[in-house]
Parts: sequence; structure tokens; C-alpha cells
Amino acid sequence: MLKRTFIYLLIQELIIFAILFWGTGLALIHYINISFYVSLIAFLIGLLVYVMRSGFLDRVHYGFRKVARKIRGDEENEFSDMMLSELVGLPYADMILSSVLVFLSSMLSLILYYL
Repeated sequence: MLKRTFIYLLIQELIIFAILFWGTGLALIHYINISFYVSLIAFLIGLLVYVMRSGFLDRVHYGFRKVARKIRGDEENEFSDMMLSELVGLPYADMILSSVLVFLSSMLSLILYYL
């Protein structure tokens, strides 16, 4: 878990610094803003994966798939009886933890900026 969290953290920081270098320029206030947005997006993606894996959307997904099969006239295949929570295999805890760490670095930078 720690290795995957570190990889997600590294990917987020690389995205932040890529946006800084090619976009706004190197300044602490730009790092604070961009890291907040990147961590927010990663956190929302992690929460979406959590909701999908929890089984909350299984019945909705099954209903849409059943209606779409009737409209298109498709045959059932090996994936037609699988629930959405079984199809999504991403671990969500690592993504949420890494986004919280990036958010905390953003808050620490904000404190340093105003000192």
C-alpha cells in the first residue's frame, strides 16, 4: 500500500511541476493553487472509485445495461452479468491518501507563504 501511495504521490507532483514549468511559472503561490486543484481532482476520482466499488451503483448500472441491450438487440456475454463493483479493480485508499498528502503540502506551503 505504501509503495502504491508513493507512486500516486509522485505522479501528482510530476503533474504539478509540469504545469508549473510549462504554464504559469515557478512561484510559491502558483504551486499552492495548482497543487490544491490536482489534489482535489485526485481526491474526487478516489471517491468516485470508492462509490463504484462499494456496490452503491450496481443496480443502476445493471438497469442501464439491460435497457441498452434491449435497445441495441445485443446478446448476453461474459460481462453482462457482472456488477459494476466487480468490474472496477482500482484501489481507492492509496489514491485518496496520496491526494490528502498533496493537499497537506499545499496547506503547509500556504502557511509558509503567509509567514
